[in-house]
Amino acid sequence: MIPESLRQAAEAVLRRNDRGKFTAPSPRQYPHLWLWDAGFAALGWAALGDYERAYREIRAALRGQWRNGMLPHVVFYDWPSAYFPGADVWRSDLAPEAPTELPTSGITQPPVLAFVVEILTRYDPDRGRAAAFRREAFPALYAYHRWLHTARDPEGMGLSVLVHPWESGMDNSPLWDAALARVPVGDLPPYRRADARWVPEEQRPRSADYDRFLALILHLRSHRYGESGVRASPFRVYDVLFNALRHRSEEALLAMATALGEPTGEIEGWLAQGRAAFQAYLWDPERRFFLDWDAVAAARIPVIAAGGFVALYAGLATPEQAHEMVARDLTNPEAFAPDGGTRYLVPTVSKAEPGWEPRRYWRGPIWINLNALIAHGLRRYGFTELAEQIRADTFALVARSGFWEYYDPRTGEGLGIGDFTWSAALLLAWDLLEIPETR
Repeated sequence: MIPESLRQAAEAVLRRNDRGKFTAPSPRQYPHLWLWDAGFAALGWAALGDYERAYREIRAALRGQWRNGMLPHVVFYDWPSAYFPGADVWRSDLAPEAPTELPTSGITQPPVLAFVVEILTRYDPDRGRAAAFRREAFPALYAYHRWLHTARDPEGMGLSVLVHPWESGMDNSPLWDAALARVPVGDLPPYRRADARWVPEEQRPRSADYDRFLALILHLRSHRYGESGVRASPFRVYDVLFNALRHRSEEALLAMATALGEPTGEIEGWLAQGRAAFQAYLWDPERRFFLDWDAVAAARIPVIAAGGFVALYAGLATPEQAHEMVARDLTNPEAFAPDGGTRYLVPTVSKAEPGWEPRRYWRGPIWINLNALIAHGLRRYGFTELAEQIRADTFALVARSGFWEYYDPRTGEGLGIGDFTWSAALLLAWDLLEIPETR
Protein backbone atom coordinates (compact mmCIF):
# COMPACT_ATOMS: atom_id res chain seq x y z
CA MET A 1 0.00 0.00 0.00
CA ILE A 2 1.20 3.49 -0.81
CA PRO A 3 1.36 5.74 2.28
CA GLU A 4 -1.51 8.21 2.28
CA SER A 5 0.81 11.22 2.44
CA LEU A 6 2.63 10.06 -0.71
CA ARG A 7 -0.65 9.27 -2.45
CA GLN A 8 -1.94 12.78 -1.78
CA ALA A 9 1.32 14.36 -2.91
CA ALA A 10 1.34 12.31 -6.12
CA GLU A 11 -2.27 13.24 -6.87
CA ALA A 12 -1.41 16.90 -6.35
CA VAL A 13 1.37 16.67 -8.97
CA LEU A 14 -0.98 15.17 -11.55
CA ARG A 15 -3.60 17.80 -10.93
CA ARG A 16 -1.06 20.65 -11.12
CA ASN A 17 0.23 19.31 -14.45
CA ASP A 18 -3.23 18.61 -15.90
CA ARG A 19 -3.88 20.69 -19.00
CA GLY A 20 -7.36 19.31 -19.66
CA LYS A 21 -6.73 17.38 -22.86
CA PHE A 22 -3.36 16.08 -21.70
CA THR A 23 -1.02 16.05 -18.71
CA ALA A 24 2.22 17.95 -19.26
CA PRO A 25 5.29 16.02 -18.07
CA SER A 26 6.39 19.35 -16.58
CA PRO A 27 4.69 22.62 -17.49
CA ARG A 28 8.02 24.48 -17.48
CA GLN A 29 10.49 22.04 -19.03
CA TYR A 30 8.07 19.89 -21.08
CA PRO A 31 4.86 21.84 -21.76
CA HIS A 32 3.44 19.63 -24.55
CA LEU A 33 2.31 15.99 -24.87
CA TRP A 34 4.99 13.29 -24.99
CA LEU A 35 3.97 9.81 -26.15
CA TRP A 36 5.14 7.45 -23.46
CA ASP A 37 4.63 10.09 -20.79
CA ALA A 38 0.95 10.17 -21.82
CA GLY A 39 0.69 6.41 -21.34
CA PHE A 40 2.16 6.57 -17.85
CA ALA A 41 0.03 9.60 -16.97
CA ALA A 42 -3.10 7.68 -18.02
CA LEU A 43 -2.16 4.91 -15.58
CA GLY A 44 -1.88 7.49 -12.82
CA TRP A 45 -5.35 8.86 -13.52
CA ALA A 46 -6.73 5.31 -13.52
CA ALA A 47 -5.09 4.62 -10.16
CA LEU A 48 -7.01 7.64 -8.85
CA GLY A 49 -10.20 6.05 -10.20
CA ASP A 50 -10.67 8.64 -12.96
CA TYR A 51 -10.91 6.39 -16.01
CA GLU A 52 -12.62 9.04 -18.10
CA ARG A 53 -9.57 11.28 -17.59
CA ALA A 54 -7.25 8.36 -18.37
CA TYR A 55 -9.04 7.70 -21.65
CA ARG A 56 -8.85 11.40 -22.52
CA GLU A 57 -5.08 11.21 -22.14
CA ILE A 58 -4.90 8.34 -24.63
CA ARG A 59 -7.20 10.14 -27.06
CA ALA A 60 -4.93 13.20 -26.92
CA ALA A 61 -1.93 11.07 -27.91
CA LEU A 62 -3.85 9.29 -30.68
CA ARG A 63 -5.08 12.58 -32.11
CA GLY A 64 -1.52 13.26 -33.30
CA GLN A 65 -1.38 10.01 -35.31
CA TRP A 66 -0.13 10.30 -38.88
CA ARG A 67 -2.00 8.75 -41.79
CA ASN A 68 0.68 6.06 -42.17
CA GLY A 69 0.05 4.96 -38.57
CA MET A 70 3.02 6.66 -36.90
CA LEU A 71 2.44 8.07 -33.42
CA PRO A 72 4.74 11.07 -32.90
CA HIS A 73 6.76 11.47 -29.75
CA VAL A 74 5.54 15.06 -29.24
CA VAL A 75 2.14 16.54 -30.03
CA PHE A 76 2.39 20.31 -29.77
CA TYR A 77 -0.72 21.15 -27.82
CA ASP A 78 -0.41 24.64 -26.31
CA TRP A 79 2.00 25.73 -29.04
CA PRO A 80 3.79 28.15 -29.29
CA SER A 81 6.05 27.86 -26.26
CA ALA A 82 9.71 28.33 -25.34
CA TYR A 83 10.42 24.60 -25.76
CA PHE A 84 13.26 23.69 -28.14
CA PRO A 85 13.10 22.07 -30.64
CA GLY A 86 9.54 23.16 -31.19
CA ALA A 87 7.05 22.76 -34.00
CA ASP A 88 8.86 25.41 -36.02
CA VAL A 89 11.97 23.18 -36.10
CA TRP A 90 10.23 19.85 -36.75
CA ARG A 91 7.99 21.23 -39.53
CA SER A 92 5.67 18.23 -39.60
CA ASP A 93 3.70 20.12 -42.24
CA LEU A 94 6.38 19.03 -44.72
CA ALA A 95 5.36 15.39 -44.30
CA PRO A 96 2.44 14.36 -46.53
CA GLU A 97 1.30 11.81 -43.92
CA ALA A 98 1.18 14.23 -40.97
CA PRO A 99 -2.05 15.69 -39.60
CA THR A 100 -2.69 19.19 -40.91
CA GLU A 101 -4.61 20.54 -37.93
CA LEU A 102 -2.05 19.79 -35.19
CA PRO A 103 1.76 20.16 -35.30
CA THR A 104 3.85 17.20 -34.10
CA SER A 105 7.41 15.98 -34.08
CA GLY A 106 8.54 13.62 -36.86
CA ILE A 107 9.74 10.65 -34.78
CA THR A 108 8.15 8.24 -32.34
CA GLN A 109 8.84 7.00 -28.79
CA PRO A 110 8.63 3.67 -26.90
CA PRO A 111 5.30 2.02 -27.82
CA VAL A 112 3.56 1.71 -24.46
CA LEU A 113 0.02 2.77 -25.41
CA ALA A 114 -1.32 -0.66 -26.36
CA PHE A 115 -0.42 -2.28 -23.06
CA VAL A 116 -1.63 0.80 -21.19
CA VAL A 117 -5.01 0.61 -22.95
CA GLU A 118 -5.23 -3.10 -22.16
CA ILE A 119 -4.56 -2.33 -18.47
CA LEU A 120 -7.08 0.52 -18.37
CA THR A 121 -9.84 -1.53 -19.98
CA ARG A 122 -9.07 -4.54 -17.78
CA TYR A 123 -9.41 -2.61 -14.51
CA ASP A 124 -12.14 -0.09 -15.39
CA PRO A 125 -15.13 -1.06 -13.20
CA ASP A 126 -17.54 0.24 -15.87
CA ARG A 127 -17.32 -2.75 -18.22
CA GLY A 128 -19.42 -1.14 -20.93
CA ARG A 129 -17.23 1.95 -20.99
CA ALA A 130 -14.12 -0.24 -21.06
CA ALA A 131 -15.39 -2.29 -24.00
CA ALA A 132 -16.34 0.85 -25.93
CA PHE A 133 -12.91 2.42 -25.41
CA ARG A 134 -11.13 -0.79 -26.38
CA ARG A 135 -13.10 -0.81 -29.62
CA GLU A 136 -12.35 2.89 -30.17
CA ALA A 137 -8.58 2.70 -29.59
CA PHE A 138 -7.78 -0.66 -31.19
CA PRO A 139 -7.67 0.42 -34.89
CA ALA A 140 -5.23 3.26 -34.21
CA LEU A 141 -2.98 1.07 -32.07
CA TYR A 142 -3.05 -1.70 -34.67
CA ALA A 143 -2.10 0.79 -37.40
CA TYR A 144 0.78 2.09 -35.29
CA HIS A 145 2.23 -1.37 -34.75
CA ARG A 146 1.86 -2.22 -38.43
CA TRP A 147 3.91 0.93 -39.15
CA LEU A 148 6.54 -0.24 -36.66
CA HIS A 149 6.78 -3.55 -38.53
CA THR A 150 6.93 -2.05 -42.03
CA ALA A 151 8.37 1.46 -42.22
CA ARG A 152 10.62 0.79 -39.25
CA ASP A 153 11.93 -2.65 -40.19
CA PRO A 154 13.79 -1.84 -43.42
CA GLU A 155 16.11 -4.83 -43.09
CA GLY A 156 13.39 -7.38 -42.27
CA MET A 157 14.91 -8.21 -38.88
CA GLY A 158 11.65 -8.52 -37.00
CA LEU A 159 12.64 -5.50 -34.88
CA SER A 160 11.91 -1.76 -35.18
CA VAL A 161 14.84 0.56 -35.92
CA LEU A 162 15.36 3.91 -34.23
CA VAL A 163 16.66 6.87 -36.25
CA HIS A 164 17.08 9.30 -33.38
CA PRO A 165 18.18 8.73 -29.75
CA TRP A 166 15.01 10.48 -28.57
CA GLU A 167 12.95 7.63 -29.99
CA SER A 168 14.41 5.35 -27.34
CA GLY A 169 13.09 7.53 -24.52
CA MET A 170 16.59 7.22 -23.02
CA ASP A 171 17.71 10.33 -24.85
CA ASN A 172 21.26 10.78 -23.64
CA SER A 173 22.36 7.22 -22.80
CA PRO A 174 25.99 6.07 -23.28
CA LEU A 175 24.39 3.49 -25.58
CA TRP A 176 24.40 6.14 -28.32
CA ASP A 177 27.91 7.56 -27.89
CA ALA A 178 29.62 5.67 -30.73
CA ALA A 179 26.62 5.86 -33.08
CA LEU A 180 26.15 9.59 -32.45
CA ALA A 181 29.83 10.28 -33.04
CA ARG A 182 29.32 9.21 -36.68
CA VAL A 183 26.55 11.77 -37.27
CA PRO A 184 27.82 14.67 -39.41
CA VAL A 185 26.89 18.03 -37.94
CA GLY A 186 27.55 20.31 -40.90
CA ASP A 187 26.32 23.89 -40.78
CA LEU A 188 23.57 24.06 -38.19
CA PRO A 189 21.31 27.08 -37.91
CA PRO A 190 21.82 29.09 -34.70
CA TYR A 191 19.73 27.71 -31.86
CA ARG A 192 19.22 28.23 -28.15
CA ARG A 193 18.40 25.36 -25.84
CA ALA A 194 15.66 26.01 -23.31
CA ASP A 195 16.42 23.08 -21.00
CA ALA A 196 19.37 24.77 -19.23
CA ARG A 197 16.97 27.49 -18.11
CA TRP A 198 15.35 25.07 -15.66
CA VAL A 199 17.99 22.38 -14.97
CA PRO A 200 21.72 22.71 -14.14
CA GLU A 201 23.94 22.07 -17.14
CA GLU A 202 25.75 19.20 -15.43
CA GLN A 203 22.47 17.25 -15.35
CA ARG A 204 21.61 17.71 -19.04
CA PRO A 205 23.07 16.51 -22.40
CA ARG A 206 26.27 18.14 -23.57
CA SER A 207 26.19 20.71 -26.37
CA ALA A 208 28.07 18.44 -28.80
CA ASP A 209 25.37 15.79 -28.39
CA TYR A 210 22.61 18.37 -28.87
CA ASP A 211 24.23 19.44 -32.13
CA ARG A 212 23.89 15.88 -33.38
CA PHE A 213 20.33 15.57 -32.09
CA LEU A 214 19.44 18.64 -34.18
CA ALA A 215 21.42 17.40 -37.20
CA LEU A 216 19.38 14.18 -37.20
CA ILE A 217 16.12 16.15 -37.10
CA LEU A 218 17.25 18.20 -40.08
CA HIS A 219 18.23 15.02 -41.95
CA LEU A 220 14.82 13.44 -41.41
CA ARG A 221 13.06 16.72 -42.25
CA SER A 222 14.96 16.95 -45.54
CA HIS A 223 13.41 13.58 -46.48
CA ARG A 224 9.96 14.82 -45.40
CA TYR A 225 10.08 12.13 -42.70
CA GLY A 226 9.70 9.40 -45.30
CA GLU A 227 11.22 5.94 -45.44
CA SER A 228 14.13 7.21 -47.54
CA GLY A 229 15.24 9.21 -44.50
CA VAL A 230 15.14 6.07 -42.39
CA ARG A 231 17.28 4.09 -44.82
CA ALA A 232 19.79 6.92 -45.24
CA SER A 233 19.99 7.88 -41.58
CA PRO A 234 23.52 7.86 -40.13
CA PHE A 235 21.95 6.75 -36.84
CA ARG A 236 20.10 3.41 -37.03
CA VAL A 237 19.83 1.35 -33.84
CA TYR A 238 17.65 -1.59 -32.81
CA ASP A 239 17.10 -0.86 -29.13
CA VAL A 240 16.30 -3.47 -26.47
CA LEU A 241 13.98 -1.31 -24.36
CA PHE A 242 12.00 0.02 -27.34
CA ASN A 243 11.50 -3.40 -28.89
CA ALA A 244 10.75 -5.08 -25.57
CA LEU A 245 7.97 -2.56 -24.95
CA ARG A 246 6.77 -3.12 -28.52
CA HIS A 247 6.53 -6.85 -27.75
CA ARG A 248 4.72 -6.25 -24.44
CA SER A 249 2.26 -3.98 -26.25
CA GLU A 250 1.70 -6.62 -28.91
CA GLU A 251 0.88 -9.16 -26.22
CA ALA A 252 -1.75 -6.64 -25.09
CA LEU A 253 -2.86 -6.00 -28.68
CA LEU A 254 -3.40 -9.74 -29.12
CA ALA A 255 -5.54 -9.86 -25.96
CA MET A 256 -7.60 -6.90 -27.21
CA ALA A 257 -8.04 -8.42 -30.67
CA THR A 258 -9.25 -11.65 -29.10
CA ALA A 259 -11.73 -9.81 -26.87
CA LEU A 260 -13.01 -7.82 -29.87
CA GLY A 261 -13.29 -10.83 -32.16
CA GLU A 262 -10.71 -9.34 -34.54
CA PRO A 263 -8.26 -11.48 -36.59
CA THR A 264 -5.15 -12.31 -34.61
CA GLY A 265 -2.86 -13.96 -37.17
CA GLU A 266 -0.81 -10.88 -38.05
CA ILE A 267 -0.23 -9.98 -34.40
CA GLU A 268 0.75 -13.56 -33.58
CA GLY A 269 3.26 -13.37 -36.43
CA TRP A 270 4.70 -10.13 -35.04
CA LEU A 271 5.14 -11.73 -31.63
CA ALA A 272 6.89 -14.78 -33.05
CA GLN A 273 9.19 -12.61 -35.21
CA GLY A 274 10.09 -10.38 -32.31
CA ARG A 275 10.85 -13.26 -29.98
CA ALA A 276 13.14 -14.88 -32.56
CA ALA A 277 14.89 -11.59 -33.34
CA PHE A 278 15.63 -10.90 -29.69
CA GLN A 279 17.51 -14.17 -29.48
CA ALA A 280 19.21 -13.87 -32.87
CA TYR A 281 20.33 -10.25 -32.75
CA LEU A 282 20.05 -8.79 -29.25
CA TRP A 283 21.16 -11.59 -26.90
CA ASP A 284 24.94 -11.54 -26.59
CA PRO A 285 26.11 -15.09 -25.75
CA GLU A 286 29.49 -13.89 -24.49
CA ARG A 287 28.34 -11.00 -22.30
CA ARG A 288 25.15 -12.89 -21.34
CA PHE A 289 23.02 -9.77 -21.65
CA PHE A 290 20.59 -8.21 -24.13
CA LEU A 291 22.50 -5.55 -26.07
CA ASP A 292 21.37 -2.97 -28.63
CA TRP A 293 22.21 -3.62 -32.30
CA ASP A 294 23.93 -0.86 -34.30
CA ALA A 295 22.67 -1.34 -37.87
CA VAL A 296 25.29 0.96 -39.39
CA ALA A 297 28.17 -0.94 -37.77
CA ALA A 298 26.32 -4.29 -38.07
CA ALA A 299 27.32 -5.12 -34.50
CA ARG A 300 25.96 -5.13 -30.97
CA ILE A 301 26.62 -2.05 -28.85
CA PRO A 302 28.83 -3.21 -25.95
CA VAL A 303 27.17 -1.07 -23.26
CA ILE A 304 25.30 -2.60 -20.32
CA ALA A 305 22.26 -0.42 -19.67
CA ALA A 306 19.18 -0.92 -17.51
CA GLY A 307 16.96 -1.06 -20.59
CA GLY A 308 18.25 -4.59 -21.12
CA PHE A 309 16.29 -5.75 -18.09
CA VAL A 310 13.03 -4.60 -19.70
CA ALA A 311 13.29 -7.75 -21.84
CA LEU A 312 12.07 -9.52 -18.68
CA TYR A 313 8.95 -7.33 -18.54
CA ALA A 314 8.16 -8.50 -22.06
CA GLY A 315 8.90 -12.15 -21.25
CA LEU A 316 11.61 -12.31 -23.93
CA ALA A 317 14.36 -13.91 -21.84
CA THR A 318 14.62 -17.62 -21.19
CA PRO A 319 14.66 -18.49 -17.46
CA GLU A 320 18.37 -19.22 -17.76
CA GLN A 321 19.06 -15.84 -19.39
CA ALA A 322 17.06 -14.04 -16.71
CA HIS A 323 19.03 -15.72 -13.94
CA GLU A 324 22.34 -14.85 -15.60
CA MET A 325 21.39 -11.19 -16.04
CA VAL A 326 20.30 -10.93 -12.42
CA ALA A 327 23.35 -12.73 -11.02
CA ARG A 328 25.99 -11.13 -13.25
CA ASP A 329 24.67 -7.57 -13.32
CA LEU A 330 21.60 -6.61 -11.32
CA THR A 331 22.84 -8.02 -8.01
CA ASN A 332 26.49 -7.25 -8.73
CA PRO A 333 27.78 -4.25 -6.69
CA GLU A 334 30.28 -3.47 -9.46
CA ALA A 335 27.43 -3.12 -11.95
CA PHE A 336 23.96 -2.11 -10.67
CA ALA A 337 23.61 -3.25 -7.06
CA PRO A 338 24.22 -0.87 -4.13
CA ASP A 339 27.70 -0.77 -2.66
CA GLY A 340 29.90 1.81 -0.95
CA GLY A 341 29.25 4.22 -3.81
CA THR A 342 25.54 3.79 -4.46
CA ARG A 343 22.56 3.20 -2.17
CA TYR A 344 19.59 2.60 -4.47
CA LEU A 345 18.45 0.42 -7.39
CA VAL A 346 18.41 0.68 -10.45
CA PRO A 347 20.96 3.05 -12.07
CA THR A 348 20.23 3.45 -15.77
CA VAL A 349 23.74 2.35 -16.75
CA SER A 350 26.11 -0.15 -15.17
CA LYS A 351 28.61 1.54 -12.89
CA ALA A 352 31.32 -0.43 -14.69
CA GLU A 353 30.68 1.49 -17.92
CA PRO A 354 33.13 4.29 -18.78
CA GLY A 355 30.16 6.49 -19.73
CA TRP A 356 28.44 6.17 -16.33
CA GLU A 357 27.59 9.59 -14.86
CA PRO A 358 25.32 9.40 -11.82
CA ARG A 359 23.91 12.91 -12.19
CA ARG A 360 23.59 13.37 -15.96
CA TYR A 361 20.39 12.75 -17.90
CA TRP A 362 20.01 9.00 -18.72
CA ARG A 363 23.71 8.32 -18.14
CA GLY A 364 23.39 6.83 -14.65
CA PRO A 365 20.57 8.30 -12.54
CA ILE A 366 17.53 6.29 -11.44
CA TRP A 367 14.25 6.75 -13.31
CA ILE A 368 10.96 5.64 -11.78
CA ASN A 369 9.50 4.34 -15.04
CA LEU A 370 12.44 1.97 -15.57
CA ASN A 371 12.33 0.85 -11.95
CA ALA A 372 8.63 -0.03 -12.26
CA LEU A 373 9.09 -1.96 -15.52
CA ILE A 374 12.17 -3.81 -14.24
CA ALA A 375 10.53 -4.72 -10.94
CA HIS A 376 7.49 -6.24 -12.67
CA GLY A 377 9.76 -8.03 -15.13
CA LEU A 378 11.62 -9.58 -12.22
CA ARG A 379 8.33 -10.64 -10.67
CA ARG A 380 7.37 -12.26 -13.98
CA TYR A 381 10.43 -14.51 -13.63
CA GLY A 382 10.00 -15.24 -9.93
CA PHE A 383 12.49 -12.76 -8.46
CA THR A 384 9.94 -11.42 -5.99
CA GLU A 385 12.39 -10.39 -3.26
CA LEU A 386 14.47 -8.31 -5.66
CA ALA A 387 11.32 -6.81 -7.16
CA GLU A 388 10.24 -5.73 -3.68
CA GLN A 389 13.67 -4.21 -3.02
CA ILE A 390 13.33 -2.05 -6.16
CA ARG A 391 9.85 -1.00 -5.12
CA ALA A 392 11.08 -0.12 -1.62
CA ASP A 393 14.02 1.85 -3.02
CA THR A 394 11.72 3.76 -5.38
CA PHE A 395 9.27 4.71 -2.65
CA ALA A 396 12.20 5.70 -0.42
CA LEU A 397 13.57 8.01 -3.12
CA VAL A 398 10.23 9.78 -3.46
CA ALA A 399 9.71 10.00 0.28
CA ARG A 400 13.19 11.50 0.64
CA SER A 401 13.24 13.93 -2.27
CA GLY A 402 9.81 14.24 -3.89
CA PHE A 403 8.62 13.61 -7.45
CA TRP A 404 11.68 14.42 -9.54
CA GLU A 405 12.50 13.52 -13.10
CA TYR A 406 15.42 11.32 -12.02
CA TYR A 407 17.54 10.61 -8.93
CA ASP A 408 21.19 10.30 -7.93
CA PRO A 409 21.70 6.58 -7.08
CA ARG A 410 24.36 7.48 -4.51
CA THR A 411 22.46 10.00 -2.41
CA GLY A 412 18.83 9.82 -3.52
CA GLU A 413 18.88 13.52 -4.43
CA GLY A 414 16.22 14.51 -6.94
CA LEU A 415 17.58 15.71 -10.28
CA GLY A 416 16.22 17.23 -13.47
CA ILE A 417 12.85 18.91 -13.14
CA GLY A 418 10.61 18.65 -10.09
CA ASP A 419 6.91 17.77 -9.93
CA PHE A 420 7.47 15.31 -12.77
CA THR A 421 4.28 13.66 -13.98
CA TRP A 422 5.29 10.06 -14.55
CA SER A 423 7.18 9.88 -11.24
CA ALA A 424 3.91 10.70 -9.50
CA ALA A 425 1.69 8.66 -11.83
CA LEU A 426 3.73 5.46 -11.60
CA LEU A 427 4.00 5.62 -7.83
CA LEU A 428 0.19 5.64 -7.79
CA ALA A 429 -0.14 3.00 -10.52
CA TRP A 430 2.76 0.72 -9.58
CA ASP A 431 0.59 -2.37 -9.10
CA LEU A 432 -1.34 -1.81 -12.35
CA LEU A 433 1.80 -2.64 -14.33
CA GLU A 434 1.87 -6.21 -13.05
CA ILE A 435 1.74 -8.82 -15.82
CA PRO A 436 -1.68 -10.58 -15.69
CA GLU A 437 -0.31 -14.13 -15.50
CA THR A 438 1.87 -13.26 -12.48
CA ARG A 439 -1.01 -12.07 -10.28
